[in-house]
Amino acid sequence: MSLEHNAPNTLEDIAADLTALARDLAQGKFRVGSRFVAIGNPLFIKTKQKITGNTAYCTLSFQVPLLDSNNDSMSTDDPKHPSEKSRENKHDKGLRLQGHPPEGKKIKKNISTLWKTISRKLEQGQAPTLAEEKSLVSAFENYTVFSEPTWHEDWLACFTALREALICARKGDIPKALEYAAEVNALTKTCHKKHK
Repeated sequence: MSLEHNAPNTLEDIAADLTALARDLAQGKFRVGSRFVAIGNPLFIKTKQKITGNTAYCTLSFQVPLLDSNNDSMSTDDPKHPSEKSRENKHDKGLRLQGHPPEGKKIKKNISTLWKTISRKLEQGQAPTLAEEKSLVSAFENYTVFSEPTWHEDWLACFTALREALICARKGDIPKALEYAAEVNALTKTCHKKHK
């Protein structure tokens, strides 16, 4: 749901949009363009507020799994011509990958650097610090919105293995953490080969 109003925005517009989103979510539904789909509980949710100069910003990001999208997807508008849908999808993808915020490439680099540091520590028999762990998980969560449908499931599998590695390391089970770390590395290689 990406909303931009052409007319001057008002606080009432924002409140109305958020109220409509909340009503849909409370029913386990989510609107994406002309589709209205059934969704499950969020895999992650993150809100970010900041003030820069005399401007306040608020970003809400969350990711939810689709529930049997074949049966539960309903059109809220008249069906569009396939070429219109294709153009719309390309436009949505373009907006998503432009990096308004967070910037995908920066996050991906950050993930790579953090993962290398944590992997080295695990190989040396050490657990990562809580700050390193939180930074990596946060970066993974932030980058999830940039995952493409073709490799989204692989991304989530990798994220799950990564969290398991961190949990095992925190508990002091370094051998098990290393097994999960190897799984993360294998999933990454496979995913890159399949989708690059």
